[in-house]
Amino acid sequence: MTSTYRTTRWSLSDLFSGKPEEIEAAFSRLEALVQEFEALRPSLRPELPAEEFLKMAQKMEAIQELGYRLYGYAGLSFAANTQDQNALTLIGRVEQFLAEMSNRILFFSLWWKALDDENAARLMKDAGDFTYWLEEMRHFKPYTLSEPEEKIINLKNVTGASAIERLYDSYTNRYTFRLEVDGEAKELSRGELMVYVRQHDPDLRARAYQELYRVYGNDGAILGQMYQALARDWRNENLILRGY
Repeated sequence: MTSTYRTTRWSLSDLFSGKPEEIEAAFSRLEALVQEFEALRPSLRPELPAEEFLKMAQKMEAIQELGYRLYGYAGLSFAANTQDQNALTLIGRVEQFLAEMSNRILFFSLWWKALDDENAARLMKDAGDFTYWLEEMRHFKPYTLSEPEEKIINLKNVTGASAIERLYDSYTNRYTFRLEVDGEAKELSRGELMVYVRQHDPDLRARAYQELYRVYGNDGAILGQMYQALARDWRNENLILRGY
């Protein structure tokens, strides 16, 4: 006898417990880390000692790790229920906060990309696990804009592309789909519908796909505008401004 598998809510406890005070503490901690890192800006110079540079990289790692934890928690909470206003508010707040924090530490990556090859090689020699990250940053040097321009793009993305993607998720995750399975008419979410596109029955797979595209097709004009806006945003930034 087999039992039916029932989905449960994701556990995000490895990121945060979900208690408001813990989330607020993370915001405060990240703000403090960024403020501490900002104070290092005057010390950036071509002859910077390798040991001092490595400590900077470690501080940057701590900032990014906490930032990714915050974003991961907020993003997964929103993905679990895109109709949850608390989750929507949190992901919006986190994206805005991280954009502002990124702008405050942007000077480090810009300095690193502009550093001469000889000193860059010297500093990477003893960078250990940071070497790949440092190498990759320098690959983007030809496509990097000025500090004010980069800051504008970071802030623009919060209310531009990211907002459209969030709107798309909220809009399409409200869809319901109808499918007949073993003679029984079922009303399904997209996640539930996609189970049937992998079934052994080719007719059932076909009908599942057809139902998916039928529902999405009803809003083709609206969804198409979202897609076009994202495509134009990508083109404007990466082709026209950055010159890829």
